Amino acid sequence: MSRKARIIVIIAVLAVISTAAFFFAWYAAGAVAAAIALAVAAAYYLLILRPARIPRDSLLRMRLCGRISDFAAGSVLDRILGRESVTMHHLREALTHAVRDPALEAVMVEVADLRCGMGSAQELHDLLAAAGRAGKRTIAVLDAEAAEPHAYLIAAAAREIVANPDTSLMMLGVTLGGLFAKRALSNLHVGAQSLQWKEYKGAAEITSREHMSAQVRESLEAVVNDWQDVLVDYLARSRRLEPARARELLNSGFLSAATAREAGLIDRVGYAQDVLAEYEPQDEVMTHRRPFMDRLMERLRRTQPPEDRRRHTNRVVEFNRYLRRIRYLEDKGNRPRIAIVYGLGPVISGEPPRAGEFISGQQTAAELIQAARDPRVRAVVFRVNSPGGSGVGSEMVWRAVDEVRRLGKPVVVSMGDVAGSGGYYVAMGADAIVAQPSTLTGSIGVVYTKFNAGELLERIGINVDYLKTSPMGDALSITRPLTESELEQLNQVMGEMYANFTSKVAQGRKLDPAQTEAVARGRVWTGAAAASKGLVDELGGMDRAVELARQKAKLAADQEHELAPYSGQRGLMGWRLAFASAAQPLLPMDMLSRAAGIPEQWIPALIQIFCRNGVALICPWF
Repeated sequence: MSRKARIIVIIAVLAVISTAAFFFAWYAAGAVAAAIALAVAAAYYLLILRPARIPRDSLLRMRLCGRISDFAAGSVLDRILGRESVTMHHLREALTHAVRDPALEAVMVEVADLRCGMGSAQELHDLLAAAGRAGKRTIAVLDAEAAEPHAYLIAAAAREIVANPDTSLMMLGVTLGGLFAKRALSNLHVGAQSLQWKEYKGAAEITSREHMSAQVRESLEAVVNDWQDVLVDYLARSRRLEPARARELLNSGFLSAATAREAGLIDRVGYAQDVLAEYEPQDEVMTHRRPFMDRLMERLRRTQPPEDRRRHTNRVVEFNRYLRRIRYLEDKGNRPRIAIVYGLGPVISGEPPRAGEFISGQQTAAELIQAARDPRVRAVVFRVNSPGGSGVGSEMVWRAVDEVRRLGKPVVVSMGDVAGSGGYYVAMGADAIVAQPSTLTGSIGVVYTKFNAGELLERIGINVDYLKTSPMGDALSITRPLTESELEQLNQVMGEMYANFTSKVAQGRKLDPAQTEAVARGRVWTGAAAASKGLVDELGGMDRAVELARQKAKLAADQEHELAPYSGQRGLMGWRLAFASAAQPLLPMDMLSRAAGIPEQWIPALIQIFCRNGVALICPWF
C-alpha cells in the first residue's frame, strides 16, 4: 500500500472506533479516537500534502556549496522537517524528477564554494542539461569568490549563466598532483619504508620520495590530458564554441566576471536575487501579509487573470521542499525495487574510525546481502566512490557482490569521482560497471608503508625495551625499521596478494593474464581509458547504471520501478554513520584536505589505514 492509502485506512479505522465508542456511550474513548484521527489527518496535510503542492510555473532553487557527498544517512525526522544535507543522491533525484514535472518552469542552480570531484561535476552537468533539453528554463548563478573549472563545468550546462560582479573565474586548466613528505619526515627524524606492486603504484611515494616517479608521472599525465579533453568537449558543446577556442579559454587564467562575459563564458553579470525576483511576489503588501489572511488572498487571486495570479504568487520552490514533493508523488505503493547500496570513502575492516566517511567491509557486505534477500528487489546498483584501503575489507565486499549474484540479483556498479585499487576491487565482480569519462579508477596494485620513530624517541629521551620469543617480535613496532629479510618476506606476501587481485580482475572482466597485467601494475586510468581497456563496460552516470540494472532484471519498458537506498539504515552502525557523515571537519583536517586534495571526510579512515601497519589497496592520488 502507498503511504496515502495507509493514512486513509488508519483514519477510517479510528473513525469506526470513535463511532462505535459513542454508540456504546463510551464518550471519552470516542473523543480520544476522533482526536487522534483528526491529528493524523492534520499532520498528513501539514507535513506531507501541503509541502508537495507547488504553484504552476515554479522555479526550483538549488544551492551547491561546500563538499557534496554521494549519500548521507539521515533520520525520518530530518526528512519530515526538511533538514537533509545536499548530496548527489538528492540532487540526482531532484533533477531527474524536474525533467518531467509539469509544475516546474525553471531550475536555478547557485554554485558557491563547491568542493566535488570531476566525476560528480560531470554528472551534475548532464542532469542539468537534460532539464534544459526537456524545455525547462535553466539558470546557473556563479557566486563563489573563485569559480574553478569543475564548478564552471556544472554551470555550463545551463542555458543562462549569471556571475556575481565580484566572482572570478579561475580558468587555470587541469592540475593533478600530491604532497611528498620524505624530507619533512627526515627533518622530524622519522623513517618510512615502503613496498609496492608494481611500478605505477605510487601511493607510497608520498612518504618515500621527494618527487613523483617517472612511472606515476606518465600515468597522471594521461589522466590530466583526458580530463582536459572532457572539459574542452563539454565547454565547446554547451557554449557553442570551436574546440580550439574552448581549449584556449579553459587555460586563459584569472578572469573577472566582466572579462568572462566578453569572452562568452557567462551571459550576464548579476545576482541570484535578479532571477528570484521574476518568481517572487511583486506586490509588497502581498509579500508581507499576515498568515490569517492567506485564505482570503487565495480567494481573491482566483478571481484574477492568470498573469495577475502569477505576479502575486511566490513561485520559488526551495530544494528541501521539492524533495518532499518528490516523495509524495513517488509514493505509488508496491513496485519492483532497484536497490542502491553506497560504498563511499576509504575501505576499512574491524573497528571503524569515530568520524568521517568510510566503507566498512562488514557493514557494506551486510547491506548488499540485505538488498539481495529482499523479495521486492529485482537488481542492485552499487555506487562506489572510494580510493581503496584495507585488503580484507575489500575482499569482504567483493565476496558479498558475488553472493548477491549467486542469489539471482544482478549487480551494476556506478563509479563516482574515484573507484581505484580497493575501490576497483569491490566493483570488479559486478555484472556491469558504469563510470564517468573523468572517473579515476584502476590502480590495481598493492602498497605497504611502515613508519620508524626510533631515532626521534631516542633524541627526546624515550627508551623502549621488549621481551620477545622471536627476533622479529618487534618488527611492527615504531622503534625500528624492518630488516632486509623482513622486507623480503613482506614483499612475497604482497606479491601473492597482487596475484589474487589480478586473478579476480581477469575472472570478473573476462581478460586473459596478459591483458590483465597490461592494465594492472598499479596504474591509474580515467573512466574513458578504462572503458577502452576492458576495465569498465559503459560510460555514464547513475541513470545509465539504473537503466542497465532494469535491463538485467528484465523489467518491461513501461514498468515503473522504485529506487530504494539500503545504506546507513541498520541498527547502531547506521546511526553512527549518520552522525559521522554529518560531522563538521576540524580546521586542521580542512587545511590538510585542501593542501592534499583529499576529501576531509576521508582523512580519519586514511590515517587509521596507514597506522595499522597493514598491506593496503589504495590509490596514489584522489
